[in-house]
Amino acid sequence: MEQERQQELRGLFQMLEQTAEIAEDALLTETYNNSEGRCISQFNKVLKRLNELNAVPKDLFDPLETDSKFSEISIACNHLAAYLSEGLGLSSNLKGMMTNLLGKKFIDDISEELKEGSIGELIRNAMPEFLTETKLDDINESFNVSPDGKLILDTDFGTIDVHTSDRNVINVIVSRSAQLRTDRQAAQILKDFQVDFKQKENNLHINGTFIEGKQYRRKTSDRLDIHFKIIVPQIFQGVFLKTAGGDISVEDINGTIQSHTNTGDLQFENTTGPLIGHTRNGNIRLTKCNGNTHVESLRGNIEIKENNGAIDATTSSGNVRCSDVVGTINVETSGGSIKLLRCKGQAHVETLGGNIDLQNKGSVTAKTFGGSIKADILGKLKEDSILESSGGDITVSLNSDIQARVDAKSSGGKVFSDLPKVKVTQSSPHTNQMNVILNADGPLLKLRSIGGDIHLKCQN
Repeated sequence: MEQERQQELRGLFQMLEQTAEIAEDALLTETYNNSEGRCISQFNKVLKRLNELNAVPKDLFDPLETDSKFSEISIACNHLAAYLSEGLGLSSNLKGMMTNLLGKKFIDDISEELKEGSIGELIRNAMPEFLTETKLDDINESFNVSPDGKLILDTDFGTIDVHTSDRNVINVIVSRSAQLRTDRQAAQILKDFQVDFKQKENNLHINGTFIEGKQYRRKTSDRLDIHFKIIVPQIFQGVFLKTAGGDISVEDINGTIQSHTNTGDLQFENTTGPLIGHTRNGNIRLTKCNGNTHVESLRGNIEIKENNGAIDATTSSGNVRCSDVVGTINVETSGGSIKLLRCKGQAHVETLGGNIDLQNKGSVTAKTFGGSIKADILGKLKEDSILESSGGDITVSLNSDIQARVDAKSSGGKVFSDLPKVKVTQSSPHTNQMNVILNADGPLLKLRSIGGDIHLKCQN
C-alpha cells in the first residue's frame, strides 16, 4: 500500500514540474496565451490530492486563484515541488522558479552554487514574505466579569498587550502566524499551539501551551508570531501575566499588575496600583504609573518617567534612568550607569561598574565601584546623605542656603570647595579632606572617594 502511495506521489511531483515548465516557457516565449486556466486547474487538482494523501500539512499551501498569472503559477508549482522533493528524495528542477524570482543573470551567476540540499533553503530565503508566511484564523473570545475580577494568563510563547475599556468585559484576540523562511515545519509547530480558557466566577484563566511539549519554545522564537490582544475593565482587581517568550505591555488599568517574561521587553503606561515586572532578557519602561513599583531585569535597561510612588528597580547588566519621579527610589545595577532627573524623595542608588548622575530633591545614598558621581541636591537636606566612589570623582552642587555638616575625604585625590555664598567653618587644613558646617548645623553629607577628587559647588 505504501509503495503505491509513493508511486502516486512521484507522479504528482512530475505533474507539478511539468506545469511549472509550461508556465516558465510561457513567461519567456509568450506562448500558451490564455492557457493559465488549464495550469491553475491542474495545480489545484494536484494540491487537493496531496491533501487527501496527507502528504503536505493542512493549510500550508493555498489553491491558486482563478485569475493567477503564469509567474504565480510557476512559483506555486515549484514551491510545492520543493516540499515534496525532500520527503521523496527527488531532485526538483527549481531553477525556473529562481529565475522568475531573482532574474536570469543572477541565477546564471550562482548556478555553480545551487547544489542539492541547499536549494530549498535558498528558495525560502528568496521567496516574497507573503509566500513564506502562514496564518491561522484569530481566536476571539469575550467574557463578562466585574471590577473585582482577575485575569491570569500563562503562555509558553507570545506577546501580550493589555488595554482597557469602560465595559465589564474581557475580550481576548489571539493572532497566530509562522514564518517559513527559516523552517517549513514552523507551520506545523504553530498548529500545535493550543489556547485554553477557563472562567471561574469573575476570574479568567488563559493558558497557551504547545501540545507536543515546551521544547518547541527554544526552537520557535524567530519563526512564530503569537500575539495576545486583551481588553479588560479599566477598574479591575488585577492582571497576572506570564510568557516564556515575548513582550508584555499594559496601559490605563487601575489595579494590581504582575508580569513575567523570560525573553522580552516590559512596558507600562498610565497605570494605577501596585506593579511588579520581571524579565530575564529585555528592557523595562514605565510612564506615568501611580503606585509602588518593583521591576527587575537580568539583562536590560530600565527607564521610569513621571511616576508617583516608591520605586524598586534592579538590573544586572543595564542602565537605569528615572525622571520626574515622586517617591522613594531604590535602584541597583551590576554593570551600568544610573541617572536621576528632577526626582523628589529619598534615593538609594548603587552600581558596580558605571557612573551616577543625580538631580534629586531629598536625601541621597549613592555608591559606585567603578565610576564617578555627579549630584545636584535640590532644596534642603532633611536626613543624612552619603556619596561613595571607588575609582572616580565626586562633584556635588548645593543650594546656597543649605544647612549641612560636610565630611569629605579622598584617598588618592583632593577635596575642592567652590562655595562663595555659603558660610563655611573650616576645621581641617588637609587638601584631601574637609570637615565643614554649611550655614548652620544640619544633616550629615558624607563624601568618600578612592582614586578621585571631591568637588563642592554652589548652585546659585
